[in-house]
Amino acid sequence: MMEIKEEQVISLRKTVEGLERRLIFDALNSCNWVIARASKKLDITERMLAYKMKKYNITKQKGVRTTIL
Repeated sequence: MMEIKEEQVISLRKTVEGLERRLIFDALNSCNWVIARASKKLDITERMLAYKMKKYNITKQKGVRTTIL
């Protein structure tokens, strides 16, 4: 668990966005980028998944093993 020092500032919004982006990317990879399957795995609608993919600029590049930093 991460310990937060008194003088440190953390951004809950950025932390949540990073986690959400990672979960979406992992679900898409595990479902071979099939939106319907990934959205079911994440328990969100296909439309919501498409929105979040656009928001986080998540795309699959042809012929490239996709990874996230």
